Amino acid sequence: MSRLIKELKKSVVRTDALDKTTGKTKYLTDIDFGVDVLHAVTVRSSKARAKILSIKVPPMPEGYYTVDHTDVPASKYLQMIIADWPPFAVNEVRFIGECIMLIVGADKNKVIELSKNVVIEYEDLTPVFTIEDSESLLGGVIHGTDNVFVSFKAGNGDTDNAFKNATKIIEETYRTPHQEHLYMETIGAIARIENDKVAIYSTTQCPFYVRHSVAPVLGYDEDDLKIVSPPLGGGFGGKEHYADVVAATVAVACYKIRKTIKCILDREEDIAFTVKRQPSKINIKMGLDDNNNIIAVDVKSDMDAGAYESCSRVIMQRCTYTANGVYNFPNIKVFGRAFVTNKPPSCAFRGFGAPQAIFAIERMMDKVAEIIGVDAIELKSKYFVKQGDTTITGGKFHDNIILKKMLDYTLDKTDYYNKKKEYGNGNYRGIGISCFLHGCAFTGSGERDIIKAKLILKKEGDEVTIFTSNTEIGQGLETTFKKIAAYELGIPIENIHIHPYDTTLIPDTGPTVASRSIMVVGFLIEKASKQLKEKWNDSHTVEVTEHYKHPEHLIPWDTETFRGDAYPSYGLGINAVEVEVDKVTLEVTIKNVWGVFDCGYAIDEKIVEGQIKGGMAQALGWGALEKIEEKDGRFLQTKMSDYMIPTSLDLPEMHTHIMNEPYQYGPSGAKGIGEITFDGAASAFASAVDNALGYHFNKIPILPENIAEVL
Repeated sequence: MSRLIKELKKSVVRTDALDKTTGKTKYLTDIDFGVDVLHAVTVRSSKARAKILSIKVPPMPEGYYTVDHTDVPASKYLQMIIADWPPFAVNEVRFIGECIMLIVGADKNKVIELSKNVVIEYEDLTPVFTIEDSESLLGGVIHGTDNVFVSFKAGNGDTDNAFKNATKIIEETYRTPHQEHLYMETIGAIARIENDKVAIYSTTQCPFYVRHSVAPVLGYDEDDLKIVSPPLGGGFGGKEHYADVVAATVAVACYKIRKTIKCILDREEDIAFTVKRQPSKINIKMGLDDNNNIIAVDVKSDMDAGAYESCSRVIMQRCTYTANGVYNFPNIKVFGRAFVTNKPPSCAFRGFGAPQAIFAIERMMDKVAEIIGVDAIELKSKYFVKQGDTTITGGKFHDNIILKKMLDYTLDKTDYYNKKKEYGNGNYRGIGISCFLHGCAFTGSGERDIIKAKLILKKEGDEVTIFTSNTEIGQGLETTFKKIAAYELGIPIENIHIHPYDTTLIPDTGPTVASRSIMVVGFLIEKASKQLKEKWNDSHTVEVTEHYKHPEHLIPWDTETFRGDAYPSYGLGINAVEVEVDKVTLEVTIKNVWGVFDCGYAIDEKIVEGQIKGGMAQALGWGALEKIEEKDGRFLQTKMSDYMIPTSLDLPEMHTHIMNEPYQYGPSGAKGIGEITFDGAASAFASAVDNALGYHFNKIPILPENIAEVL
């Protein structure tokens, strides 16, 4: 039955639901590439930092091959944001699990056996595994002159002078850990020869990122490299850049052998060696005057970037520019650094830098409130940013800020004040609230000067196809994109299609990251649909193109000083968490969770609700459950049996509320929602445990053994 979209926020059955639930959807491993596919297995470093002295390879049977850096036809390094990560180690290794070579052949079991018999002789170098060791240059310099990949500053006012006038100074350091993405589908790539050139089929959420990274390795012009992204089984940022690495190795193998090469990581390999969320160490110092007003804030944010930069540059930027959260302090300075360590590179993960910053500033506001004897909410709401306020990069909050309205709603629904009085005092029940924001889309002028999104709509008869590079990774993007077009064109949603993600056939609308897909690309779809509607009767076939236009009212971004509007708009969030601690086992049960969000207008309420619940669940896992340890650079939890994520038994029904405050430059007023849903739940959880036990936790996850230590 044809469905007309009469109101965007009303939910429809997801357009990909039937194919996925019936098994019709073909993921990368389901695609038939014929019988002559060769399997590739990665030979990985067993050392965290070492020189490679020699490699002894067992005799290769006929039809079996080795592929390493000597087979790379052009650049030895992937062109991510910078070119520092080699797809194959060149003379030295920087982390356990780094790719040294591929063994390739027809029988996968034989390939695995051969790979286990490769003997590598190393000369050990002193590795660094912590931010502190990297900063102290333990074992010498690994990167640059100071082991810092990137550093950023932000702030307003005269912080140094304000601290001189402070009568009370409060200081604390907060730490957050690695986190594993644990998407359903592991990372993989298949490369084959098409039209005498290598083509890559990749589990990437950003097909043009893979093209940009791998083309220099093969010596191709980017337009000559074909990247296809089949349907993906989750991403969360984990398939933003590591997909480039696997794609490059199979591409080089295909270039050398001239056969179809397939490499799919198994689950343990994926958990053990792929990218994670950046651990952070954030020190905050606050100065107060005689009336307990916060007059000075100094934030030093350090992150563990791992062995190569990957996209830590943009993550460190966001962490730096989110350091003050939703608060307008009169004097603040922030200094953020991303350090190299000899662990697998860190990369994007939902929120990418903001959750670390939000955890620290929210916990610090809780601490200050406790010390000066006021409720945390009273202190926090006193400093809420307002429309027209200056950001810490010298930009402005241009849009309506409805934090007070959101907080009032949350306080009412949670019965916060009564519960706060009833709980606490060490009675093992507690409630906590976090307040936060998330800058939508890329930082600064990234959308205008780097991404330069281009979108095409093509009408053929009564059918319309959307040509975009923004991928469906389980977040409902296919449905929401189709809804926007169907609504504007006034035609059934069944008549709207998404062109397969093939870089030779689609324009570059940018990556599926940073909560930009709906706000930026959805807005292009809306504008293109309005164009197409005007030309609908011109011909059987009509094509329209839309290009990204930077909002003119924004304060220009200076790429030299990093001043101006860092983000065109901000999503807003309030999370509340209620907990109970078992007095015997010290296990924490999460009794209630509330999420109130301003993400602009909701294109589809059920999809937005799913994003909210999924993001909060991941954040609560990060804060309450997900223990990931490393010893000498090796992760100890590498299976789903020992890396624990929340299940439906660990979480209660979550209460969600969408404010539907429209944004001028989003489709029907929509802003981003994917990232912000993660940002606040971990700090709200820590605040609730603090309330239950009367102890200020400054790191996560908060596990029974951590509680035992403080009790």
